[in-house]
Amino acid sequence: MGVITISREYGSDGRTVARKVAEALSYHNIDKELLVEVAQKAQVPVSEVERYDELPEHPALRILRKFLTPGYADTLTGLSEYEWWAAATVPELSDHRDLALITMDEEVYAKLTAEVEMQMADQGDVVILGRGGQAVLKGREDTLHVRVVATQNFKLDVVKDRDQLTNDEDAIRRMREVDERRRTYIKRHYKVNWDNPHLYSVIVNTGFLGVDGAVDAIVCAARKVIRRKKRE
Repeated sequence: MGVITISREYGSDGRTVARKVAEALSYHNIDKELLVEVAQKAQVPVSEVERYDELPEHPALRILRKFLTPGYADTLTGLSEYEWWAAATVPELSDHRDLALITMDEEVYAKLTAEVEMQMADQGDVVILGRGGQAVLKGREDTLHVRVVATQNFKLDVVKDRDQLTNDEDAIRRMREVDERRRTYIKRHYKVNWDNPHLYSVIVNTGFLGVDGAVDAIVCAARKVIRRKKRE
């Protein structure tokens, strides 16, 4: 039984690496499936969860949401004061499923995501892509934390192809925007710097190793972790 978390720079093709690692080890690759589980826990549509998927809200919006929602911290355990008010004054919101839409925000998403990740890790044999896995599952002896990086030229080729961009400037801007969003999200909720090498067991560079070379390195490291756990 083993767990692998994969954090990736935008353009490093970490999603392909995660998929191929899962195939090589016969693990379950957890990516968008995690959003489905979170949506089920929150009783909201997947599209609502996608709004917060590694996307930090603007600080002003977060403060405003809390200001307008008394009892905010209790929204996962029952109806807050604001929800009771909404249900009493707006009949359309009296159904609890609709109320869930009111309370779904970045904090709720992050908390539910962490819960789902821990449940999946407990089941074992999973590769979890992104979403703070390196922080949520920090310290687990059965978990290999991987960081996927790449050279600038490699990332430019990937991003221009994936996002259908025609010039390097737009691709560089896109990379910076996505990486900054992810960095902010991880820092805000887990108080760690996502590019800190000490968070990871293995760091692979797809620009030097290629995707398949990176996969081989991760699989080799994962099997060593599995063997060590069996000896213990």
